[in-house]
Amino acid sequence: MAISESRLNTIKRIEQLEQEGKFDVDAWENPPFTPIKPGEVDYFHKKLSTRIKAKFCSRAVEKFIKKEEKKKSGMIKEIIGAEKLESLTSGAVITSNHFHPFDSYPITRMLKKLKNKKKLHIVIAEHNYAGAKGFYGYVFKNYNTIPLAQNREVMIECFKAINHYLTIGDLVLIYPEQAMWLNYKKPRPLKEGAFRFAAKANVPVVACFVTMTDSQYLDNDGAPVQEYTLHVIDVIYPKPELSYKENIIYMKEQNEKLVKEKYEQVYGKKLKYSTKED
Repeated sequence: MAISESRLNTIKRIEQLEQEGKFDVDAWENPPFTPIKPGEVDYFHKKLSTRIKAKFCSRAVEKFIKKEEKKKSGMIKEIIGAEKLESLTSGAVITSNHFHPFDSYPITRMLKKLKNKKKLHIVIAEHNYAGAKGFYGYVFKNYNTIPLAQNREVMIECFKAINHYLTIGDLVLIYPEQAMWLNYKKPRPLKEGAFRFAAKANVPVVACFVTMTDSQYLDNDGAPVQEYTLHVIDVIYPKPELSYKENIIYMKEQNEKLVKEKYEQVYGKKLKYSTKED
């Protein structure tokens, strides 16, 4: 089975963006959407209907994942280092690479196996919340997601919600690479946002990285289905002797360093981009 034209175009688009050094630009064309308006998102889950929808959505996602695993469309090979979260007594920001619309599922799988049960919230892009259709659209709207927004009033509400969940001891998954590059194996430069939230709430960052290997199965585009290995590399705590801004830089640089080392260890090669020099 030959790889589909649409997948080849995605691969070419990622290669082009890497060469141009545009690591935070989506490789897929995002769906059209109407910007989120104030009051449209129940960020704090105050409404009973929101909590009920989240519960049913969680069950639907579980069924979907089991079905995908049975069809060999999605496969988790191994989860390494989950025990590092067992002693976590506060909220935390979880960071990971962004390579698939459902790349949060290795994280949710890991958390279900832990004795230290904590609620997970996932920060997503506005276009996913307001523009995605079908099953993905249903999940993005209801699965304990925290959508970012263009509107200043909505964004303030979003930031307050993230800080609230971290302060009460929950986990917030943020993709600091920002853009989603399908099955891209290299770690990309990180944005500061995730580390700002961690520094403000004075909580640690859980640095995760998912590595991939080609399986013997093919997906609907004729490309090999990836087997995922989730690495919980380390829990990075803010340093009390550092200022707010210094902790942002410290945790971000430490996260990038750890992920780079994990990439080179697992794949057995130096991290190198094809970025063209100006």
